[in-house]
Amino acid sequence: MTVDRDPIDGEFVSTFRAEVSGWRPRRVPDLVELTRPLAESWQRPVAVASALGAAALAVVLLVSVVVVMAVPADIGWAGVIRDHLTHMP
Repeated sequence: MTVDRDPIDGEFVSTFRAEVSGWRPRRVPDLVELTRPLAESWQRPVAVASALGAAALAVVLLVSVVVVMAVPADIGWAGVIRDHLTHMP
């Protein structure tokens, strides 16, 4: 079984090879540049968003534990849920 190539594939391959063959890096990064201090990594937007998301989840968890523990046992299923959560084997 053979697969016919699209004529666009040949154009892409020739353009890609021309770009790669013309690339001449001036220098290569050294180990110090590759292992920057951790302080700089927290300034990046993705790390900040991840830290804020983790903090928000921790707050939600703490609030939910407080709500479950603070509800009186005589209100419907709240007592059953609290007893189940606090008396696990």
